[in-house]
Amino acid sequence: MPALRIGLAALFLMIAVTVQTSMLPQLAVAGVTCDLVMIVVVALALSRGPEWGAIAGFGGGLLLDVVPPADHTAGRWALALALAGYVAGLIRRETSAGPLGPLGVALTVVLSAALSLLVYSATGSLLHDPAVDWGEFGVRLGIAAGYDVVGAIVVIPLVMWVMRRVVPARERRRVLP
Repeated sequence: MPALRIGLAALFLMIAVTVQTSMLPQLAVAGVTCDLVMIVVVALALSRGPEWGAIAGFGGGLLLDVVPPADHTAGRWALALALAGYVAGLIRRETSAGPLGPLGVALTVVLSAALSLLVYSATGSLLHDPAVDWGEFGVRLGIAAGYDVVGAIVVIPLVMWVMRRVVPARERRRVLP
């Protein structure tokens, strides 16, 4: 992994965590906001593969676990987003014959939102988190998926474009005569 790509991925994740924890709570519907960190993780997974998706998901999730106003056991978002990033990267690998297309990207975002919310809620149930309410899970998932697809319209093309433009020096030398 080239250092520049790693630095850009870390920068994207830090910006996403900052925006998600400071600005997006004002736009919450039924306590649910756009999961910007998950969208960035999906974008990194779609642009670089499952390993990048899992590592980015773990890093972004760990940031969400420790940045205030975190009120849950650390590691829950790290696990949820690592799994979501890995699965999104596997989707990229399976469709490497051609571009995924807008519908494929939207379905990947919905699948990742469902997986990450399910894992986060399941670990909360295992840890007896009183905030986990399985009766509201479907409503929360629907709102989260809608928010995430709308956010992905802007975020995923931007992140994928930047990650494609950053070419390591050794690959640049191979391309140029």
